[in-house]
Amino acid sequence: MPPRRILIAIAILATFGAMLGACLAFAGPSNAPSPADSPSASRTDPGHRSPPGTTSISPVEKTDNPETFAVSVASALFDWDTTTAIPLSDYTGRILAVADPSGEESAGLVTDLATYLPSPASWADLRGYRVRQWIDINSYAVPDSWDETRADDAGRELAAGTTAFTVSGLRRRSGIWQGEQAQTVERVTFTVFITCRPTYDECKLLRLSQLNHPLP
Repeated sequence: MPPRRILIAIAILATFGAMLGACLAFAGPSNAPSPADSPSASRTDPGHRSPPGTTSISPVEKTDNPETFAVSVASALFDWDTTTAIPLSDYTGRILAVADPSGEESAGLVTDLATYLPSPASWADLRGYRVRQWIDINSYAVPDSWDETRADDAGRELAAGTTAFTVSGLRRRSGIWQGEQAQTVERVTFTVFITCRPTYDECKLLRLSQLNHPLP
């Protein structure tokens, strides 16, 4: 493994977790906010559903601004809707479309995405519950330990313009549970690793941390 990949792998605490199944999606979140934050179950549709007949999704924003790009990636990771004609592969594809073109992190990124997006089998189950997911981002910032990671890069294996953003927010899901409209809410946090200028004119995605195990 090239030194650059070793640094990234160590930094992100590479994950092998898996998505919860369809039934658990509405059985109740494991880290639900308190009632003061927002309800863990709601009987009202929050109005975030895609218009009927939607067949395409918005791409990750092309930009040279690291913050803007990180937020766009974070939103794309969590924004999906099983009630439309859009296939699961399109949601994966829009993330891979902005991956680092060097290919050094491609295999790792594919593994990362498998822990954020449902598997094909889970997607089929979730369609039966008409599940829609999105994220309300509360904060994003370069993690405190990133300077140390850069300092450890004595051989300058990290490309110029490589940085990280830890994103925190509320993951929301709505759908039909036991014949009624329901919604779950769960706090999530994760780190997005990207490379921008001067290496690339537009920011590119390297890797993702394990969900709820961000870079400190």
